Amino acid sequence: MFGYLSPEMAYGLLIACVVICFFVGHAMDGVMGSIGFGVFGNMTILGTGLALGLFLAELVGLPLGRMEVVVGSALVGAFGSLLVLAVFKHLFLRT
Repeated sequence: MFGYLSPEMAYGLLIACVVICFFVGHAMDGVMGSIGFGVFGNMTILGTGLALGLFLAELVGLPLGRMEVVVGSALVGAFGSLLVLAVFKHLFLRT
């Protein structure tokens, strides 16, 4: 999907994703509190989930030429991975 991008565009997209993941990770740290993973933990999980969501959308065969499909699969992947890992953390760290 990203093979046709120029190196400048790819680096710009990567930097934009890192910045957005930082701000959203910071916001989710405030929302989730002790259930969360910290700012950089949330940032890492969101970025990895974003890439995983795009990879799975491409694997399933969704039309990634449409912006709403790309944004939807990226958001579902990012917040879905954060949700799943927070639930696992809650289940495994019960006292």
